[in-house]
Amino acid sequence: MTTPCHCIAPRVKIRRRNAGGIHSQQPGGFVFRFRRLNVYWLCFYWLLLLATPALAQKKKSKLPSQQFKGYGLPEAVKKAPQSLPEVAPVDEQRRSECRSVAARIDALVEAKLKQVGIAPNPMADDYTFVRRVFLDTVGAIPGLQETVNYARSSEPDKAELVVDSLLGSYPSVSHMYNYWAAILRVKDRPENNILAFAYRDWIKEQLRKNRPYDEWVYEMLTAEGKVWDQPAAGYALRDNGMHLVHVDNTIRVFLGTQIGCAQCHDHPFDHWTQKEFYQMAAFTSGVKTRDDRHTPAFVNGNPVQRITDEMKKADPTARLQGTSNLLAQANLFRVSFNPKAKLKLPQDYQYDDGKPNQTVDPVVLWGKLPLACKDQSPREQYAAWLTDAENPRFAKTIANRLWKKVMGVGLIEPVDDLRDDSPCQNEELLQFLTDEMVRLKFNQKEFIRTILYTKTYQRSSSAFDPSAAEFYHFNGPSLRRMTAEQVWDSILTIAVYNPYTFQLPDAKSFASVAEVDLSTVSAKQIEQSAKKFEDSLGPKAQAKLLGVAAYRRQVLARSSELPSPLPAEHFIRQFGQCDRETIEGDSTDPTVPQILTMFNGPFTHMMLEEGSVIHDNLQRVHGRRDALRVMFLSILNREPTKRDQDYALREMARGDAAMGYGNVVWALINTREFLFVQ
Repeated sequence: MTTPCHCIAPRVKIRRRNAGGIHSQQPGGFVFRFRRLNVYWLCFYWLLLLATPALAQKKKSKLPSQQFKGYGLPEAVKKAPQSLPEVAPVDEQRRSECRSVAARIDALVEAKLKQVGIAPNPMADDYTFVRRVFLDTVGAIPGLQETVNYARSSEPDKAELVVDSLLGSYPSVSHMYNYWAAILRVKDRPENNILAFAYRDWIKEQLRKNRPYDEWVYEMLTAEGKVWDQPAAGYALRDNGMHLVHVDNTIRVFLGTQIGCAQCHDHPFDHWTQKEFYQMAAFTSGVKTRDDRHTPAFVNGNPVQRITDEMKKADPTARLQGTSNLLAQANLFRVSFNPKAKLKLPQDYQYDDGKPNQTVDPVVLWGKLPLACKDQSPREQYAAWLTDAENPRFAKTIANRLWKKVMGVGLIEPVDDLRDDSPCQNEELLQFLTDEMVRLKFNQKEFIRTILYTKTYQRSSSAFDPSAAEFYHFNGPSLRRMTAEQVWDSILTIAVYNPYTFQLPDAKSFASVAEVDLSTVSAKQIEQSAKKFEDSLGPKAQAKLLGVAAYRRQVLARSSELPSPLPAEHFIRQFGQCDRETIEGDSTDPTVPQILTMFNGPFTHMMLEEGSVIHDNLQRVHGRRDALRVMFLSILNREPTKRDQDYALREMARGDAAMGYGNVVWALINTREFLFVQ
């Protein structure tokens, strides 16, 4: 007998005969395709041993709801949301132009394929495509009706119509937020006393409005103030007190260039010198992230000490603590900039082009400062140069990043380590995409839309090892496992109607209870503010909000609405979401806890609860064959094959209905096919 791990992981080589399969990019290679059928029954055998919830009761019944006695889903998630925030739609006037650009991309891809002797993959079938495009745009699989509607549609441009609809929906904001949160290492509290919730809300707002990428990056690099007043200041607070590290992270994220080694010595693998690093860092050396004795908060002395002294007049043993201390400390964190500040080379500097402790003037790494910013502050000059359309690596980096997001592999890998001699799979294509990003004025949504319109994206996927010392030639998208957030949000799609019942406070509501004027606040006033903060955002208030969507110690909300980072034991962390300490530190590697979670975690129960989406859909059909179609179309987003039916109907006929229905749902969720973006 095989191990439980094989319920998720097996795959086999077969002959090239199925257009919906997973293809090798090697000429004359094999097609990789999931062993869909045997996988289910391996799961069933283990199911009998592990005792799933469907086995908990043994009374005969035709309906799962009459058999399984669950914990009960929260009422709030059992009703579809009445409304969601409006999202900037795609530009309907650009559809013809978008097709033309997509055709040019296809031509460049196919020319390279011809050059290396690899045939393009066949086009993906409707079921494969609609599942993929949902995962790549809104971060979750389509629902039952969405899958059926797309497959039944006879519209010749239905692929374009669904792309446009999804990109204009609120779940697309949720998905893109998750993407950028991993890159920007977004944390609700970068440090204990830094409350950066408003920053994450601001990122979502930029995505919801589809604000040009260069504009919101510029704002992050120049914002000043407290994070609830100027949420973009959260970017600088993320690396509080680590100026040189922040410079390294900024260049890596937005220019795809790693200069961190040059912080301590000349770069051993690139041409950057330590002096060049310090010259670059000199633009932002005047950035402060915390108030001190030179700022208005200290006009009457150290505010924390002053408040403590006032408290001790009434009680000699009193001290500033708890929420009062949190508010006082949090209000000290404010981003400001002193244009007169200077940066010096380190005291152990050893190269001939400078001396220890020598002051350095700000100089860009390449090119020149834009003329329009010559009279601005050094920090504004830095931001203007970095986000300039003429900066060769700014547009190239985001173009390469978004190509990888959609296609699974970058044209240059890694996407954050571009060098002058970096090998590129298709230089002409990357230059075209870079130029297109500039032409679109850094409109991320329209750029992604164009890639989704291509035949290259709409082809069957190919298996590719990202660690292989070879290029991926894009005969179709790369096969990849869902991200942790996609797995979570897809399971919610199957189970709940409303994953938006819980949302963290926005910037405006946070500012109303967090703001304190430290220059004048008294001990009594800060205690009153602390009480107000506790009532609105304290643990009890948070627990009440969480309780609306709580199920077995899990909050049934979209991953974008949950705390960041989540506890290490949470489902999403177990499936690879990182602790937000490293840039794009997420992982899709399999682990034993993942298998155990999928086998016996609370989601196994949630699928069978009365009022779940799949439960309700099963109640609306009559007969096992129709029920089986609902299961496959809801979970794998395709029709069951004849062999699927033979196996599954046999299982559904065993014992009582609840056992059979529950077993099939459980088995489909535990297949590799469910976990992968094909």
